[in-house]
Amino acid sequence: MADPSSGLLRLQQLGTITFEQFLNEYWQKKPLLIRQAFPDFEAPVSADELAGLALEDDVVSRLVVQRDESDWQVEHGPLLEERFAQLPESHWTLLVQHADALDPAINALLDAFRFIPNWRLDDIMISYAADKGGVGPHFDYYDVFLLQAQGKRRWRIGQRCSHESPLLPAADMKILQDFDTVEDWIVEPGDLLYIPPNIAHWGEADGECMTYSIGFRAPSHAEVLLDFSEEMASFTNPDMRYMDPGLRPQQLPGEISQQSIEQVQAIIHQYSTDKAALAGWFGEYMTRPNPTADAHFQTFDEEFDRNLMEAGQARLSRFARCAFFEEQAGCLVFINGAKWHCSRKLAVMLSNYEPIHWDSLDTLDRTVVVQIADAGFLISSEDDE
Repeated sequence: MADPSSGLLRLQQLGTITFEQFLNEYWQKKPLLIRQAFPDFEAPVSADELAGLALEDDVVSRLVVQRDESDWQVEHGPLLEERFAQLPESHWTLLVQHADALDPAINALLDAFRFIPNWRLDDIMISYAADKGGVGPHFDYYDVFLLQAQGKRRWRIGQRCSHESPLLPAADMKILQDFDTVEDWIVEPGDLLYIPPNIAHWGEADGECMTYSIGFRAPSHAEVLLDFSEEMASFTNPDMRYMDPGLRPQQLPGEISQQSIEQVQAIIHQYSTDKAALAGWFGEYMTRPNPTADAHFQTFDEEFDRNLMEAGQARLSRFARCAFFEEQAGCLVFINGAKWHCSRKLAVMLSNYEPIHWDSLDTLDRTVVVQIADAGFLISSEDDE
């Protein structure tokens, strides 16, 4: 395993490009290849260890075997150990999702990408590919960084796509029927490739290789609206109804009047314009662990030694997802879909995964820290997890 605190896992900029320049010129605009973004990178897990993870019941894994140019077979884990002995010498890939929830050394890699807000980070997927292995030409609806961990991989960058782009009729796979190569690169260990949303890309192993995919959360408008409306509905009661006390006689009884639509619009408007309610929902929504990774995110010690807090030797576990929103009177801090009111000082300590300075906290903040510890989110600041 690589040292989780290693400087190799931290970036000051992307090659010769500053974070600000990257966000201005490339983020969600165009791909970028950064040669040796992680010089001398050492993969935290080996191919054998990755295969071992794919055998476990609570790990999300897939085995993709390419039969011919238009035929990919997908098997979902847990896989059987003997399955690996049956695989061909080439044209197959093993993928393990939410790998950052499985090991602290993998999780530490997320620190390199915190120039993007914490709550936008999703997960790390690790793929091991035999020669010519891959998942075919495809596109994602989210931003992704592809870090080459071992071996070489050929990446072809293609056209901009949409939900209307034609796909091959392959089960469990969204493989593009058409691919127009715009860029063609061979990447080596330590190289980092950024792909914006909706840009077609096609990775193929050049010999056996391992790739780490760092993905970002990008909920669809449908997902946002459904979750928000459900949350706002929880604050209503049966007495709250559509009402029209100013109703007037209508010449056409089947007509929905402008006034009726304005009344409905007012109902929706009162919930969407409450910034505090909106922030409270959004912070919880964006820090919830992915359901398929939830079992791993919730494995903290609920018997945390409170003496460590008072000694300034406690911090939020890096396996927890954390963000905060500043209000006029303090902050809302969100951890794994739960929220607390606290000071900005404590919110920053928590969201930066810094040691918590107990002596500098007021009574309210200390109460919050105790509650967070009781929820199982704190660890010793000297613990490598």
